[in-house]
Amino acid sequence: MTKTKTQRPGYRSSTMPMIVGMTALVLLVGGLGAWATMTRLAGAVVATGIVEVETNRQVIQHPEGGIVGEILAKDGQEVQAGDVVLKFDDTLLQLEMSVVTEQLTELAARKARMAAERDESSEITFDPWLIEAAQTDAKVADQLDGQRNLFEARLRTTEQQVEQLGKRIQQYEASITGINAQLTALRTQLQLIEGELEDQNTLLSKGLTQNSRVSALQREQASLAGRIGELISAIAQTKGQIATSKIEILRLKTARREEAIATLRDQQFQTIELTERKLALTERLGRLSVKSSVNGVIYDSQVFAERAVVQPGAPLMYVIPQDQPLIIAGRVDPIHIDQVYRGQPAGLRFSAFEQRTTPELFGNVMEVSADALPDDVTGQPYYRVEVLPKESEMVKLGDNTLLPGMPVEVFIKTDERTPLSYLTKPFTDYFNRAMRG
Repeated sequence: MTKTKTQRPGYRSSTMPMIVGMTALVLLVGGLGAWATMTRLAGAVVATGIVEVETNRQVIQHPEGGIVGEILAKDGQEVQAGDVVLKFDDTLLQLEMSVVTEQLTELAARKARMAAERDESSEITFDPWLIEAAQTDAKVADQLDGQRNLFEARLRTTEQQVEQLGKRIQQYEASITGINAQLTALRTQLQLIEGELEDQNTLLSKGLTQNSRVSALQREQASLAGRIGELISAIAQTKGQIATSKIEILRLKTARREEAIATLRDQQFQTIELTERKLALTERLGRLSVKSSVNGVIYDSQVFAERAVVQPGAPLMYVIPQDQPLIIAGRVDPIHIDQVYRGQPAGLRFSAFEQRTTPELFGNVMEVSADALPDDVTGQPYYRVEVLPKESEMVKLGDNTLLPGMPVEVFIKTDERTPLSYLTKPFTDYFNRAMRG
């Protein structure tokens, strides 16, 4: 009995800590289990990103390229929309424009001459702009003088030909007048012969004259009638020559007018073609002065020397817009894209700033690319996500300024989950794949 009583205090002292330990262990495991199953933790998809302008950088390029004449903007320089940043050399285009302009001027002067010939005017009426240009441009003045001289020479030639034909007509008319006079005399003689012949026939019937006398008068009568017929024929022939000369005069005038009309028709097409060429050259000359399309800062210039040759469409430089809102462009791994959607809240950390003084900013996902994009260097696929910081969050930056190209860590918040789901997800995913296999 004595021995049994002496062992009870030691037994109690050894079991009590075990009970306390087991109780604490149960409470700990139960607490951890309750925490793991009941606590909700917010998850996040982590993405790397950079600061971008909403409209992205603007490339400055030229559709035709050419030889650089003057560089007016360099990297870091601020420009306004419409400012000229680079000029191409215009020597060849100006030479071509000079040739086309000279051709148009000459064509306009020729058209004025042809219009005067068509209208049978005595002088050329030039367009006012030609007369004005001739006062300051010696070449234009020479062109106008040349057309005047040619017009006067052609007019004189035509007038001389018409004058010669007119004189020929006058000669024919004078000849007809002389023939008519001869006709009158012959007809008078014929009347006298006919009267005398009538008298001789009367005497012959009475035997008072000889038959030879009557025959002689009859021969004279026939001769006069023949000569009268010849003269009448000559008059008709001469009138035919007069008509031919008048037709020739009309032909000369008509030919000159028709030639002018045909030439004017051809010149109209030439004028249209040259005018279109001049408009195209004017447009090309206007494009030689390359301008910025937005307000911004010049960046990544590709042209550094005058007289450099630029290929058509090659980038000349870039402009980072300064009056456009900034966005965060992040890259999300395709394995996490199912957890990202528009309107989703996101946290932003800017590694370029001092983390102790720059708190995390918040924004929302605005855009998610419809398909995966390949990385330009590695070729690895990613989804582009655009996050727009809230305006109320921007004040947290203080004196810090966001600039395009700054690195950003993007934490896209996902749905809340229990700690237990985070712990068991790798195992459940493994078993799901194993069961499918």
